[in-house]
Amino acid sequence: MLAFALTILGIVSAPANIGIGSAVVDYVRPVLKSVGGAARVNYAGICPAGENRLLLPTVDAQPASQGTTGIAAVRQIFRDDPQVTVTQDQSGILRITIGTVSTIVLQTRIPSLTLGPAAQYTPKDAVYAIAISANNYAKAHRLNFGIAATVLDVIERGPSNGAPHLPKLMQNVTVDEALDSLARTFNGIVLYGTCKMPDGKELFRLDYIYGS
Repeated sequence: MLAFALTILGIVSAPANIGIGSAVVDYVRPVLKSVGGAARVNYAGICPAGENRLLLPTVDAQPASQGTTGIAAVRQIFRDDPQVTVTQDQSGILRITIGTVSTIVLQTRIPSLTLGPAAQYTPKDAVYAIAISANNYAKAHRLNFGIAATVLDVIERGPSNGAPHLPKLMQNVTVDEALDSLARTFNGIVLYGTCKMPDGKELFRLDYIYGS
């Protein structure tokens, strides 16, 4: 409530150390439309010893000051955190990177990615389907990475005339390309996190946050 009041007054509050998920929802999502709508967040997470899960990092974040828009607003949100970089590529996708992020999963090329009706029209289903495909590919080719434990909480959407949706089939795409397509199609925020377990295996986690 205090941060909201300070934002209305045009005053930027002191940065708070909060989880990246909260920072994206509370601070990034409100300005996302002025950036173009689609965003990718890649972060280095933490693998708790002996557990098949990935913890999100914390960041120093604060609401953008009143009247600030576009990529300048997003950079302002994270300006006090040296581990965060903010860029925007030629396609218009905003890219937020937290820490030193492994790209082994993103560079993995999936020969064929088939999406059912629910995944075509529901971004959270789609991101889960991409994660499962990458995980299955890693197992089949004995690659040293796998998906972290994930809870899928989603209300599925079926086909609807005129509704944004992904194609039924994507062929010869990297995980990175598939996630870009998802972000652009639904104008939302795709999160990709990775961490390394004590035995050297990498875990990854994908998620989706609806845009503004």
